[in-house]
Amino acid sequence: MKNEIIGNRYRYIIDTSYGINKDGFIAIGTESVVYKGLKTELNGGLQFSCVLKFKPKYVLVDGKVVNRLEIFKNEEWKIFEELRECRSIVKIEDVIDDLGDFSLPCDKVAGGVINGHSYFCVVEEFIDGWSLEEFCRDEYWKLRKIVPLDNGLNDIVSYHDFSSTEKEEIHFSYNYDNILKYQDQILRFMIDLCEIMEFVTEEKNILHLDIKPENIMVTRYGKELVLIDFGRAKKITKANRFVKSPLSDVNYNDNETVDRMYQYGTLGYAAPECYSKAAEDSKFPFTVNFEQGKMSVESDIFSFGATFWECLNIFELVTKNKLFSDDIHEFYRKNFLNDDAYCDRDLSCTSAYYHKKLEAIIKRCTRRRTPNYCDLDNKDYYHSYKDLKKDLEDARDSAPTIVKEENPKVKNAFSWCGRMLALFSVFLIIYFIFRIMAFNIAENKWEILTSNYNETQFYKLEEVAKSLITTAPAGRVDEIYDKIADFTYKDGYISEYEAALLVSLLQRINNNDLLPERIDEIMINADTRKFKEISVEIIKLEGGEESAGYELAKAIFNVEVGKTDITKAYETLMKYKNNVELRNAVIKLKNTLDNDKNINIITKETGLNRHEIREQFEEIAEKGAEE
Repeated sequence: MKNEIIGNRYRYIIDTSYGINKDGFIAIGTESVVYKGLKTELNGGLQFSCVLKFKPKYVLVDGKVVNRLEIFKNEEWKIFEELRECRSIVKIEDVIDDLGDFSLPCDKVAGGVINGHSYFCVVEEFIDGWSLEEFCRDEYWKLRKIVPLDNGLNDIVSYHDFSSTEKEEIHFSYNYDNILKYQDQILRFMIDLCEIMEFVTEEKNILHLDIKPENIMVTRYGKELVLIDFGRAKKITKANRFVKSPLSDVNYNDNETVDRMYQYGTLGYAAPECYSKAAEDSKFPFTVNFEQGKMSVESDIFSFGATFWECLNIFELVTKNKLFSDDIHEFYRKNFLNDDAYCDRDLSCTSAYYHKKLEAIIKRCTRRRTPNYCDLDNKDYYHSYKDLKKDLEDARDSAPTIVKEENPKVKNAFSWCGRMLALFSVFLIIYFIFRIMAFNIAENKWEILTSNYNETQFYKLEEVAKSLITTAPAGRVDEIYDKIADFTYKDGYISEYEAALLVSLLQRINNNDLLPERIDEIMINADTRKFKEISVEIIKLEGGEESAGYELAKAIFNVEVGKTDITKAYETLMKYKNNVELRNAVIKLKNTLDNDKNINIITKETGLNRHEIREQFEEIAEKGAEE
């Protein structure tokens, strides 16, 4: 058993100095396991970096065994050779179908080992950088981090496992300057990919058919794009710009598997026409205004739009949805397999700072299919990257630019106090005029937003609500808060995000007279499944200690998060056990305390016996059931 692969000119080994756990592992896809490699000429010499893609020689597709190696040599390799002249497309350096006695332990594949019996190896050039998804999530917004483990290994920690302080720092970075800089970077990436795809599609007559953030690399130095993974690519001609999907019908009620895919491409990015027809009693997820399985340039352009929609929304997608962080595929399968979500994608859940022209481009790329969507004279759709690039350049040139002017040094002091007073008065008048205007604008935005509101627009709701409180006349601040709070309460229990919004507004208002009452309102309307997270927000409010809701929130926090003050939490429970309005919070605190460890602590410190405590807990539970 060897750790070395012998090729035509080079010998290859896994680069075990690379990766978060120094095992050389880069990624796993639907058809390959990818490692960082090192190559050396057969007769010795310097070592150079490369990528080793291990692909199964045979795969099961629709119940039939397919020779993957033969298809790769006859189709994919030829496509790569045609595109070799473009430096923005990854290059294949070698294909090794006989790995000899090479063997690599790998817990990511069936059987736990990669060897010559089941796999062949494609050697690609190494791109030093990140995938587009990694660049946006990890490099720019820092929504994941690598932490060392006790056993000498490392782990990737996502935003949802960050501390409260780390989360606050992340949200603080999501400001006007950074958002516009990010928009400029994404616009540049979009234009760059247009140029690459113009070469691929319009010069070489090739469809990629798997455009997604994972298949676009961003170089570490220069931040240039390199397109990778042409495993799904197909040739077209000038005369016939369409290809047919080879996928069989699928049952959409079953989970997607490697040998039974829903679509040709990747779920979440593939155009609707790339999805298989529905089998048995399942339902096709989209309105069928197109020929299913008929793929074209428009299909790649849809994936282009879906890819950059994700990039522009990634901050909200990660911070507001744990499922997206844990499993992007499952997130799209669960939430996007319908016309309304999958097509006509806009930026409604993201920052208001993004340019409207950019949103219009994304919507046009991902527009819902109509019977004539492929007609070249149908201007509702993009049919070439040339037109798409033109619109992107127009958006870039008209996008707002960040201008920071340095404050000029004061060269001469005012000699007359009257002049200073007059100037101050002018500034004061201008300030109040702008504040009134800002409040009127915020009120108008609130009415428009709340008239047709859905949960994906929460970020805008949060932004407008804060603007309303900040600009409201002093005599109307409490009225405006009540208006915002009533809107969040009207659809039932509020989420932890809505609770965090209300807490942040109360911190701005700083009205201690009404604070206890408002804290109680939040706890009364809190989602029973999110009491832990909402309690974390509530205890940030100074001055609310006289509130029953605050005491219950603090007790829940101390027991569930801090694992402290167990007896004090029990005393709080007894104090409010008959409170009807806050019954859900009382039940939550009871459930949090109701375990052997906590009961032992309570018996030891109060002198009560376990039976008495159990009876009290049961009494509280029974009252909750009755109410």
